Amino acid sequence: MHTDHPAATMAGRRHLIALLFYLGLALLLTWPLAAHFTSRVTGDGIDDPSLAWNLWWIQERLVSQLNVDIFHVGWMFHPIDINLAFYTLTPLNGLLSVPVQSALSLVIANNLLLLSSFVLGAYGAYLLALDQLHLWREDLWPASQEPGAARQRTALHSAALAGGLVYGFASSKFFYASLGQFNIASSQWIPFCVLFLLRMARQTGRDRLRSAAMAGLFLVFQAWAELTYATFLILFIALLFLWQLIVAWQAAGGARVQAAVRLVLGYFVVAALFLVGISPFLAAMVPDLRLEGDFFTSGGGFADIFSADLMGYLAPTRLHPLAGSWAATLPFPNDKGQHIFVGYVTGPISLIGLWALWRTRVTRAWAWLWAAALLLFWSLTLGPALRWAGEATPIPGPFDLVSRLPFFNGNRYPSRYSVMLMLVVAVLAAAGLARMARVLARRWRTAALVAFACFVPLFVLEHISAPLPLNNLSVPSIYGRLAAVPGDFAVLELPTGWRNGARVLGKSDVLIMMQQWYQTEHGHRRLGGNTSRNPEYKFQYFTQAPVLGNLIALMNADRPHIAQVLAAELPRIIEEDQEIAGQVLADLGIRYVTVHVEQSPPQLIDYIEQVLPLELVDEWQGPDGRGAWATIRLYSVHAPDVPPVRVLDMGAPEAALWLGEGWSSLPASDGTRYATRAAPELLLTIPDGGARVQIEWTGPATTLEVTINGTALPAHNDSVIGRAVVHVPPGVARAAVDRVQLRFYGSPVAATAMATAGESGGWPIGGTGALLAANAALVVRSAGEEVGNFAHIVVSGRDVAVHGRGYNLVAIDSDGVVLDSALFDTFSEPAASAAMAAWLDQWPTSTIIAGAVADEASYNLE
Repeated sequence: MHTDHPAATMAGRRHLIALLFYLGLALLLTWPLAAHFTSRVTGDGIDDPSLAWNLWWIQERLVSQLNVDIFHVGWMFHPIDINLAFYTLTPLNGLLSVPVQSALSLVIANNLLLLSSFVLGAYGAYLLALDQLHLWREDLWPASQEPGAARQRTALHSAALAGGLVYGFASSKFFYASLGQFNIASSQWIPFCVLFLLRMARQTGRDRLRSAAMAGLFLVFQAWAELTYATFLILFIALLFLWQLIVAWQAAGGARVQAAVRLVLGYFVVAALFLVGISPFLAAMVPDLRLEGDFFTSGGGFADIFSADLMGYLAPTRLHPLAGSWAATLPFPNDKGQHIFVGYVTGPISLIGLWALWRTRVTRAWAWLWAAALLLFWSLTLGPALRWAGEATPIPGPFDLVSRLPFFNGNRYPSRYSVMLMLVVAVLAAAGLARMARVLARRWRTAALVAFACFVPLFVLEHISAPLPLNNLSVPSIYGRLAAVPGDFAVLELPTGWRNGARVLGKSDVLIMMQQWYQTEHGHRRLGGNTSRNPEYKFQYFTQAPVLGNLIALMNADRPHIAQVLAAELPRIIEEDQEIAGQVLADLGIRYVTVHVEQSPPQLIDYIEQVLPLELVDEWQGPDGRGAWATIRLYSVHAPDVPPVRVLDMGAPEAALWLGEGWSSLPASDGTRYATRAAPELLLTIPDGGARVQIEWTGPATTLEVTINGTALPAHNDSVIGRAVVHVPPGVARAAVDRVQLRFYGSPVAATAMATAGESGGWPIGGTGALLAANAALVVRSAGEEVGNFAHIVVSGRDVAVHGRGYNLVAIDSDGVVLDSALFDTFSEPAASAAMAAWLDQWPTSTIIAGAVADEASYNLE
């Protein structure tokens, strides 16, 4: 027996039409990507190589290495590793890409995921808009007899289809695709989460719990695709909860408490599923946050640059094929997705939708919700203060308040809230189109289709961003030769760099991003790398390490102020490093070096040829991804002979190479190196065949436990002389560089330090004769732009510096009480010198003044 279900069949056809419509638009509006689908990705070569690398890493880690820990990575930032829980890893995208990578290629997998973000995002917004329109249909389009009901369904589906178009294909979305920021483009799960949240808000019983479970699931999906967007959804959930609480409180009468309890249950399910879903993230993040402090806020001082400008809401973006050249000249930053444009068609229609909801009592409560969401997310895009034409107004925005919340402070780009703004606009625009179709239907039976047919080209005309820039991800064949070399070792790329969301250490060039992509071909560990946030140590290790610190300076020898210094220092540097370079490369597990000749200053080439013990293996020449001629040389390293016994002095200058996390940055005046954690790490190259390791220490510790590469080994302790002997069996020291964790048991370091200070009644302040109380502590560190760009003044464990360019000064009394902290930027403000002199003159002669210079403190004559 066969039974037809015409309504279900028609609904299925409409959904299929919606998916095909969005797929066609995705192919058309991302042109010319479809013409280069197997070799290129959208992007400018800055973020796209590393975000495409993400997909490779997930497959490499899970499938090739059979290791479920995708966050702790030793394949970049070698040998210290990096925690990718603080990076835009997009793990869900990586998981989805594994079958496509295996069957086709990594580039195709990346491009399919990008297209799917457009299609699924638009389809999710279509479902959300359709759900809301059906909820409001009696007010937007009152029920009528056939054939009016058929026209009603057509009107609602056409309006919802337009709503999906607004969310999925807004110019702000294309901007992120054009930058190769595939993580920010991965906003496709947001509308699905909001859809089920809103269903949960109006359902009861088991239906409410099912919708809550689905909302929690899609919230987890979004977190694993782009964690920042999960915080945006949490803001929407908070707003929805507040709105629903007010509505329920007004309607419940005497049963308000019971209504509130029933309401909370659904949100509890969402929260529980979310916390379980992101627990791997939290497990990877929390230990680092506890040890290093909240470095989520690092690089957060430029929110104004990445805030939307009010003027930008009135103009198409710089990617528009007709108005783009003019938009690029607008007097506000508009090159990194901070230009948000709703549109002269979409904006008014969405306001009509809001008015249509407001005008009837039944839907007025919903109008309050969507109006509040519209105002909230629009104001958040504007950043700390409203800006017009690049100038800040005195009107503050809520961004500063929200960014003080834990984890929310990780978003340094206010304009990214546009993803939620455009979702609200999409729903309201669908309501506006449905209302307009109802009015026009009095004269034209096909009014809904006519309205839709007019809206689509007008929306596309306003938001089109074509042609999207493409980056060629073809890999030079020389990396294939490197891939064929077996074994676990590291590759040193010259020049290279270390990048996070706030700064670049090393060579500031797109080359350093392409090097991360080249790793998907050769598969070996590399010193350089890209992340989003990291503790300061992850950069400072490389600037302080012997040979590496000099290489960083030489990579930038084409910068005049560095070249001037190197002109006098280079002969000395070459002479000193010739004696240690071979051992340094061996200690880092480096067996091969690549040199990109055209990006290497002559001084760097001279250093490579005179200092590093290398043998040329191969040379490749050809156009790079941007069409420029490139020469890449591949060298093998001549490792020095391994001595039968080697003594490492942790107080020596070269010790920076062996010190992992948990040590003082500099040794004390007597050569003592303090352990600043109970379990510091050493980075050593121990023979694979086994070895006898003897560790000696001074101080109050009585017992030492040793773990090598995660394997605990028995240590034979002699607490009288402070010595432990560990026998390392074959196979334990199997990494390119072995991680040796030491766990000391005994009195803490602070007790030792206080005892040292107590001998003279306090800590001496240089040769001034002043003393700082023994129960206080003062540590001052500073670095110029190329080697750290920081100023730390830590008083009794609290960093009290202002942390800005120039002189960071702190006044402290002899008991360790901070009297004042000030910053004087003498680089950009000539008057700051006089202000600093006046500030210094106010303090009594017994006051301790601690100073640290960040970046630059000279007077800028320009």
